[in-house]
Amino acid sequence: MKQGKKMLAFLLAAVMVLLLASCGQKQETETKSTYPNPVLLVVSFGTSYNDSRDVTIGAVESALRTAYPDYEVRQAFTSQTIIDILAKRDNLHIDNVTQAMEKMAAQGVKQVVIQPTTVMSGFEYSDMVKEVSAFSEKFESLSIGMPLLSSDNDYTRLAKEITGGTAQYDQAGTAVVFMGHGTGSDANSTYTKLQQTLASQGHSRYFIGTVEATPTLADVMADVKASGATKVVLLPLMIVAGDHANNDMAGNEPDSWKMQFKSAGYDVECVIKGLAQMYGVRQMFVDHAAAAMGLTPAAGTTDTAAPAADGSAQTPAQTAGAVQGSQIADGTYTITVDSDSSMFKVTNCELKVEKGAMTAVVTLSGQGYDKLFLGTAEAAGAAEESQFIPAVDNAAGEKTYALPIQLLDTDVACAAWSIKKETWYDRTLVFHSADLPAGVITK
Repeated sequence: MKQGKKMLAFLLAAVMVLLLASCGQKQETETKSTYPNPVLLVVSFGTSYNDSRDVTIGAVESALRTAYPDYEVRQAFTSQTIIDILAKRDNLHIDNVTQAMEKMAAQGVKQVVIQPTTVMSGFEYSDMVKEVSAFSEKFESLSIGMPLLSSDNDYTRLAKEITGGTAQYDQAGTAVVFMGHGTGSDANSTYTKLQQTLASQGHSRYFIGTVEATPTLADVMADVKASGATKVVLLPLMIVAGDHANNDMAGNEPDSWKMQFKSAGYDVECVIKGLAQMYGVRQMFVDHAAAAMGLTPAAGTTDTAAPAADGSAQTPAQTAGAVQGSQIADGTYTITVDSDSSMFKVTNCELKVEKGAMTAVVTLSGQGYDKLFLGTAEAAGAAEESQFIPAVDNAAGEKTYALPIQLLDTDVACAAWSIKKETWYDRTLVFHSADLPAGVITK
């Protein structure tokens, strides 16, 4: 009996040893495991304005996710203050940069690409680079993309984007003023260089100032006065239309840019729209991420003709810059339209081109809007009924609208009248030339 008990104890001990060994092997295996996908970490300053965050930072992340499906796109903010506000107010938890890097290292991620959404390489960008670089030995590869404005080509592209997206304001007697943040670093020269780029493109009615550096508001007001303008359109030169745009620029306090211009006798219109709401700006970040991935030259950064889907050559107009109706052969074409709002989804678009004039007949997925206006919601509120584009029901009972547009591949401001809310909402559309058949772009 005693011998049987000893034998049983021996067997139990052996089993325990095997189990412990198995656990040790499992733990060792888990430690050595690696994350299966490369990660694209999008680093932004952040904003507590939820609506603006969705159509700016969220839109950039969505564009990167679409462009690089092999990468897992993640988010991090540099502002701990904003992170804390969102956590307390909305129960929304967003990693700061260190937390995001530690998490990837712990998960065994091997390849990491960082794409910041900063405008320039100022203190925020350099601090982020320093913070990220401390983790370089944790990954097999770690690369960092450039901010929005880095190369000469970036300045040229952004100047075309902001003027194309505000072309409706570029008229005699109106000054289009962009408000940047400003920085104490040498990168503040970015604003002067962009102003020079605008001037070199012939845009004499565009002016750039900053909230916290130079050019100051006083500098801009002096330039606007010298231009002879009587009306001023204010827009943020920032990725997100957050606190600065809503308060420093468009607020009702006496020291806001809006009130300062009004006090000086100008008619003032404010457009609360972050740069990242522009399709072309999002594509610039897509291209910078491509360069960080080693995919050079990045798509869309040169005028080199790219092959069409059928293998034929496209004209440079299809791959770089906005396309005008005068460049397109007469005809009717089905094209894709991007909208910055899920509540304003375009399900179909027939582009009709006749002698250089373009009309886009768009079909919406919903029934909530009974008229549109080409311009901002603020401008629509001051417009006459004859300027509105009414909804026309098609055979399927869907609402369609015939929009006379000037350009493809650039932002088109469009206000939509909500039947339920009885108010105008700002929307942005991009009509894509890439869907046109090969050869129809003739110039």
